[in-house]
Amino acid sequence: MSPLLSPPSPVICPPARDRYLERSEIDAWLQGLAADLPGWVRLDELGRSGEGRPIWMLTIGAAGPDLHHRPAFWVDAGTHCAEWAGVSAAVDAIARWVTGAVDGSLAPWLRQHSICVIPVVSPDGYEAMIRGAAYIRSNLRPPPEGAHRSGWSPEDMDGDGVVRWMRWRHPAGPFVADPAVPLHLRARRLGDDPADAFFMAEEGRFLAWDGVRWSAAPREHGLDLNRNFPGAWAPASMFGMDAGAFPGSAPEARALLDALQARPQVAAAISLHTFTGALLVAPYRADGPLPDADLRLMRALADDAVLGTGYRVIQVHPDFTYDPKAPIRGVWADTLATVFGLPGYTLEVWDPFAPAGVRPAHAGRFFRDPEPDVLQAVVRHYQGCPGTMAWTPFEHPQLGPVEIGGLDLQRTLRNPPEADLAAELDRVFPILDRARRALPRLEVRARVVDRGAGRARIDVEVENMGFLPTPGLTHAAAIGRVPPVRVDVPGAERPVVELGDLDGWGSARVGPGSLPLMPQLPAGGHRAAARFDVEGEGPWTVSWHSARAGRGRLEVRRGG
Repeated sequence: MSPLLSPPSPVICPPARDRYLERSEIDAWLQGLAADLPGWVRLDELGRSGEGRPIWMLTIGAAGPDLHHRPAFWVDAGTHCAEWAGVSAAVDAIARWVTGAVDGSLAPWLRQHSICVIPVVSPDGYEAMIRGAAYIRSNLRPPPEGAHRSGWSPEDMDGDGVVRWMRWRHPAGPFVADPAVPLHLRARRLGDDPADAFFMAEEGRFLAWDGVRWSAAPREHGLDLNRNFPGAWAPASMFGMDAGAFPGSAPEARALLDALQARPQVAAAISLHTFTGALLVAPYRADGPLPDADLRLMRALADDAVLGTGYRVIQVHPDFTYDPKAPIRGVWADTLATVFGLPGYTLEVWDPFAPAGVRPAHAGRFFRDPEPDVLQAVVRHYQGCPGTMAWTPFEHPQLGPVEIGGLDLQRTLRNPPEADLAAELDRVFPILDRARRALPRLEVRARVVDRGAGRARIDVEVENMGFLPTPGLTHAAAIGRVPPVRVDVPGAERPVVELGDLDGWGSARVGPGSLPLMPQLPAGGHRAAARFDVEGEGPWTVSWHSARAGRGRLEVRRGG
């Protein structure tokens, strides 16, 4: 176990790192942290799910009136409720960060910053799937009013608590058995014997069946929550899922939007999903609004974050699209960047292909056009995992003799096998922990210069010490999301001075002068000064304000 997971108080330890947690366990643990560590932890209910379950946000940071004015890092997970490893990674990160607060190793940073974590965005779907429901993308939104579901519907038919695969022989079937990998069925070819052909589907049954047609029913819960956000939203349908009635129509999506709008101090964010083993970066489409400087900065941060973890960085457009002619719209990470103007990423936890010794040529398009050798290698590798079942005869109430078997997809492909979970969490945490270090942060110095005759001048120097610029992304300033850095001295001849936006050191690293062979200073810079003419003996209060780089105040006086 990592030293960071040997906390001084037992309540900090997550319930487990070697299995996937029930929602009730997560909720109880979060509530325990907030009750036992009020000096470092705050628990807020952001809203309620469609079925009335609370959506929790845990804020980590030293308690105080300025908690919600410090630069903040945001992490969320469980938007897609089958992606359990993302939820586990959020829980694991909370434990490590809270441990650092209590043992003192992270306390100085958490007195100047905060971390906001939403471990389970979609609690209804998560609870259903962790208890063995058939695949659900996000939440339990019911079918539209008046909709009729007929056709094949996934269901646990043999009562073992897992929805597996089901196959049955038929000369018109599109699959044939693979003699090299008994559990695998490959795509049928023209030269294959019809007697060897199979139909295959998720384990289930026909609804409202006419006794003849073999076709799939519409999904019972078809909303993709990660298409229900404002970033380039449009009505859409993909893999039987839709983007919702309008942006934020799902209560879970609206809760995230409202929470972020209420926290302008958030300066960077990562949304945890599965699976690919990659940190996804903007742009999401060819005509996206982010300037090249912001795209370069986000890529540089991502490259630093994954260094040495085995994870890679993938640009969504054009390298992680399912269909190059259809941009992905309504995504939370894209909304973070284009609507809120802050660096927002999707971290795809777990690469199920690497242990099998393969890698799809195109990570996104694999879901639409998978490579046969990659499929075969994946099934071959995981067919010995716990939870896998060989093809087993079953008498289906509608089809007669069939066979049920296959991988437990939840613990092989979509998420790591539980024996591999702790090791995967150890790979994920450094990515999150490095990203939180990128936040902008203002340091301010002030001195009084005596000008005689009861007059004085206050010289103020403001410096951004973070990787990111003070607005998070320059796009935030361009769309009016973040006001410029401001310094106030009440009673001065000119009491308010706006300094504009200050670069971070990351901005200089990717700017025109970033090549060490041809170095030059940036056009903007990370420092600025303000001058205030005052009268009297003082003292005077100097205060500064930046929505995402922090605020504060100090008192100055003559001779101080």
